[in-house]
Amino acid sequence: MDFCLQPGVNLHIIPTKQFKLTHVLINFATPQTNTNATSRNLLANLLETSTHLYPTQTALARQLAKLYGAYVTMMVGRVGRLHTVRLKASFVNDRYSDQPLFSQVIDLINQMLFHPLVEQGEFDSPTFRLQVNNLASTIKSLYDDKQFYAHQKLCALYYQSNSVMRTPSFGQLADLPRLTPASLVNTYQQMINDDRVDIFVMGDVQPEAVRDQIGTLPFTARLQTKQSAVFYNQPLHDDILQVYERQRITQAKLNLGYQLPVYYRQPTYFPAVVFNGLFGGSPYSKLFTNVREKASLAYYASSRLSPFSGLMTVQTGIKAADHDQVVDMINQQLTAIQHGEFDQATVQEIKDAIINQQQAGKDLATNVLEHRLVEQLLGLQPVKNFADQINAVSNEQIVKVASMAKLQTTYLLSGEKR
Repeated sequence: MDFCLQPGVNLHIIPTKQFKLTHVLINFATPQTNTNATSRNLLANLLETSTHLYPTQTALARQLAKLYGAYVTMMVGRVGRLHTVRLKASFVNDRYSDQPLFSQVIDLINQMLFHPLVEQGEFDSPTFRLQVNNLASTIKSLYDDKQFYAHQKLCALYYQSNSVMRTPSFGQLADLPRLTPASLVNTYQQMINDDRVDIFVMGDVQPEAVRDQIGTLPFTARLQTKQSAVFYNQPLHDDILQVYERQRITQAKLNLGYQLPVYYRQPTYFPAVVFNGLFGGSPYSKLFTNVREKASLAYYASSRLSPFSGLMTVQTGIKAADHDQVVDMINQQLTAIQHGEFDQATVQEIKDAIINQQQAGKDLATNVLEHRLVEQLLGLQPVKNFADQINAVSNEQIVKVASMAKLQTTYLLSGEKR
């Protein structure tokens, strides 16, 4: 059930008795640029931890505790070219409490979004400095995971030099020094006044009552422009780009990037999902069974689709000395699929696993809301026959999609000299 609260501000209500908690997701979306990801992440941290009424993280936590331990958090993400700031809340349904929790949580959300700790056009300086330091520490800790580090390096290599896709949704350390308490107010004003807003409420709720409560949030109309392009694509590189980097690590990370121009819910999407499961996205895949298990050339080997950017990645942990052999064997697995060298029993096992995973995801409120958000941003209706779509994928379609994959980049992070 959908309501337009203001131009550019839409409410989507999902009545269900499946969950005992009520879930709220408020998503702010705008085209990502090379500079706005870091400031929006810092802004999310500031809004999450302090308001005028609750000026410290402790005060905010005390208020949440009074609401039967209601959970409210803010984070950033990306859907293709769109950068998102998301407020998520979950709390006990009013039917199970002795107080009107829904209205009280919405009041708290009102404080967080519309009454930030701002004085004279600047965020509170001590709080600002604290959150800058926290964000810097968080970003640094992400890169301590060497597979994460290798993936980011591969993406920087794959995407064109001017592409916003090279900038992670959580931002960059290099951007933090230029941000100030005053500049973050500008970021806040742009988000709260200009971003597309989609609000989702899911639970055992009365739609009219939800609409009235959410309607108390003082969102204003925003300029209606044509829908921003979500999908990203780029031309093929002239040559395969290869980078070797040496660090003090014991297990080498070899990652490969393929252009695979398949996009979410477009005609080739479901065949690509099955192809990925066959290539490296499942325990039945060729990378897992042949590269890891039979040849023992990798500690792990898997593939991942990025259906908003036309990219497929392979990530492995290997011995550096096996680099050339591993690259050759990975590409042999792809070639085998392109030639139709796979059996129907394995394909059906993969299809069953994909369907079971999708069904299991319906039991997680966060998964349900994430899918609904993506559908709204793309103007799509929910898939009602997912299993049928997967089971309908033919071997010929798998071969066709596999033939679209073109190796573009390889990145090796190793502790050894080459």
